[in-house]
Amino acid sequence: MHNCNFNKTSLLVELRRTLWRLETYKKDAKTANHPLCGKLLDELEHDLKKYSKKLEDAVTGLAKEGKYGFCEKC
Repeated sequence: MHNCNFNKTSLLVELRRTLWRLETYKKDAKTANHPLCGKLLDELEHDLKKYSKKLEDAVTGLAKEGKYGFCEKC
């Protein structure tokens, strides 16, 4: 597997973990009555979802083309 493919996959996993954690953080902000924190977390969630989708599309696109795997150089 190319390092680039591994890196995309690794980043995708980390973004998805962070998105999962954001739900708890948003609940904490609401409980603490910190609307600005909630707004910041909503914006962050929106951006992370956008980049997560781009990474997912890149990984699945490479897989469909048969280019997601090992090469002669690896």
